[in-house]
Amino acid sequence: MTAADLAPEEFPGVTPHLVVRSVAAAVAFYQRVFGADELQRQSGPDGRIWHCELLVAGGRLLLVEEFPDMEMRSPQTIGGTPVMLHIFVTDVDDTFNRAVDAGAEPAMKPVDTFWGDRYAQVVDPQGHRWSFGLRKDDLSAEQTGTRARRWSAERGHPNSPADVPEDQRGWS
Repeated sequence: MTAADLAPEEFPGVTPHLVVRSVAAAVAFYQRVFGADELQRQSGPDGRIWHCELLVAGGRLLLVEEFPDMEMRSPQTIGGTPVMLHIFVTDVDDTFNRAVDAGAEPAMKPVDTFWGDRYAQVVDPQGHRWSFGLRKDDLSAEQTGTRARRWSAERGHPNSPADVPEDQRGWS
């Protein structure tokens, strides 16, 4: 028997569990930007939210408010996050604009990428970094590699071939 066999059906794989300063603010943001559905919310004796469960794009997202005494601190408290959450959306530009309008900080404006996606990044008001993607071109690993080398060469990356013709450079 594996751990996957023991997991509840609604948690089929890795489940992000984010520490935030304000669950209420985070829920409002995720509902506005991603259409999240709040499934449950539980408070501790001091009123802080110690469990909130959202359904976002078919997956679960768990939220908890900061509990510094238990080593649970938000990105705002620790000065950022090394983690990025990725979500596929139907319209990257619209999702990016909604996120920014809802208080997110733009981190990377929407762009067509060498790997075939329309792609953007924001930092949400709670300090968590999100990337959005929409698959535009379904590429093989070889095609993606060729495009990556062209993109890297255009930017003068030291590990890329310098002889890629100019008309073959760029994101796509």
